[in-house]
Amino acid sequence: MSDTRRTSKEQFDRQAVHYNAEWNTWSQETLDWLLEQGQPSASDIVLDVATGTGFTAIAFAAAAKEVVATDISTGMLEQAKQSALAAGVNNIRFMEAPAEDLPFDSETFDIVTCRIAAHHFVGIKEFAAEVFRVLKKGGRLVIADTSVPDDDFLAAVWQNEVERMRDTSHGKNYTVNEWRKILTRPGFQIVSISDSGSGIRIPLSSWISKAGCSEEQEAEVRGKFSEAPENIRRKFNIETDDQGETWFTWLRVLIKATK
Repeated sequence: MSDTRRTSKEQFDRQAVHYNAEWNTWSQETLDWLLEQGQPSASDIVLDVATGTGFTAIAFAAAAKEVVATDISTGMLEQAKQSALAAGVNNIRFMEAPAEDLPFDSETFDIVTCRIAAHHFVGIKEFAAEVFRVLKKGGRLVIADTSVPDDDFLAAVWQNEVERMRDTSHGKNYTVNEWRKILTRPGFQIVSISDSGSGIRIPLSSWISKAGCSEEQEAEVRGKFSEAPENIRRKFNIETDDQGETWFTWLRVLIKATK
């Protein structure tokens, strides 16, 4: 295992206990979109890459024949198994595996999903190639992730910097144009790709808490937000409410592609 991948595994094992339903509600819109576009049916075998605590896998399992849920973090997978058990879902197989090296035969899956996770991947091009390999011909790939603006390089740099301050396993949030290149390279046909919509509205305190930040990290992140220039505050809708909580909005990208 590479040092970078080991760091990601360790970080997410630590974070697993901090994930709960609140985390999922921040991005509920993306899950609804994935279900609508993925269109799982009773004959479909689904792969959920970087399942985290299993919210996406459980949602797809309700309509699919079977879901295989992978993650690099054993801690996250344990949380996901408990969530599936509590929900009475028994058609999910959980496996520890990196997104860039999927332990499956070619053309195994009808649908591949990946939700609010790809920005952590060590090798995004390898991930795209692996997903293309394991999808059946005509299979669907649906992705939702945090994103950065195509038209504002400095805002994109600022966002990725603050993400890495909070969470050392953060790799990169990609623009729509970058995603288009990433997916067309192995041969995907882009059906739809967009960063339009309401984005993901997040309270800063909870965002920091769920990363398991140290006091030093928290101070760095809060300082980055409090000192953000006006153009950054507008771009990410950074505001402080009457209770003193800071809120912000990350752009999100929604992608449907086929093999």
